[in-house]
Amino acid sequence: MYKSRTDAINILEHLQSSISDDNTSKAIAAIYLFDFLDYLSHQSFPENWLSILEKRTDELINVSEFIVNRLERDGMSSNLREIDINESFEYRTGEVYFRLWNDFDEQEYYDKTSEMLLSRFELNGIQINKYNNALDDGCGSGRYTIALKKIGCSKVTGIDVSGNSIEFAKDKNIYQGNVDFKQGSVLDLPFEDESFDLVFSNGGLHHTSNTKKGLEEIFRVLRPGGGCWLYLYGGKGSFFWDVVETCRSLLSDIPQIYTMNLMKVLGYSSGRIFHRNDFFYVPVNNRYLVSELEEMLLSVGFNQSTRLLRGAAHDWDEIIHANKHIDP
Repeated sequence: MYKSRTDAINILEHLQSSISDDNTSKAIAAIYLFDFLDYLSHQSFPENWLSILEKRTDELINVSEFIVNRLERDGMSSNLREIDINESFEYRTGEVYFRLWNDFDEQEYYDKTSEMLLSRFELNGIQINKYNNALDDGCGSGRYTIALKKIGCSKVTGIDVSGNSIEFAKDKNIYQGNVDFKQGSVLDLPFEDESFDLVFSNGGLHHTSNTKKGLEEIFRVLRPGGGCWLYLYGGKGSFFWDVVETCRSLLSDIPQIYTMNLMKVLGYSSGRIFHRNDFFYVPVNNRYLVSELEEMLLSVGFNQSTRLLRGAAHDWDEIIHANKHIDP
């Protein structure tokens, strides 16, 4: 795949310059591009993937022209106001996510989340039930916080910068007394030194202004000999992120709620809507090489770390594990 990345970028640029300049066409284009990544995985990354991408994007351009020129559509609306770009990016990040998990049903929120998390731990040989006091660092909706308790942690505290998300998490909390939620910043944790024997940081620090400061805070509140689960975006210079950046550019002037409503009309599940719009709309999207992360971990005091290579079925580490012929 890596040999054809330049050709792929040219196809993405052609799509972006040719697509009709209206909300529906650009949103459908972004949704399709992400679906194409799923197509590649489901087809075990066929050798002719580049020609398929070129053919499909040409078809997409023609379909979008038809939609714009031949169909009359009622505008999709919502009682949610659009996020004020003058607000802090911390606030905007929290609002992006709050809107995404607000539609999760009970099974998606509780059962699927705990099953997915348990599979990630088990595939990587991690015993979660040995930890007594855990912190979910950037907990968002609290679904992982609750899952950590459900699969074995004795007591879990979730913290997030978004007040709306914390209130949402409190309403969903089925473990009163053993699971608590608190509003606060992952860059300035409101906890004493050495308060937790596990810190779970799952996809939050790469959306902050200072990932290293977030790691320093994790190290500070972690007890000696404790454990830290850390997930950060990698894959710099990859086709995946080329697609993400194209989608973000296509959607730069389109409200998040419009794209979410369109995906609902098209029949996407709440989980799929979450995982698309996560990449589409979050304000800060930092990415790191393994070497950069290892350097940061050492600089803040972590002298031992292991890169985990397995995950749930849709995780890219697991996809790469199952398709060894593709370039990671």
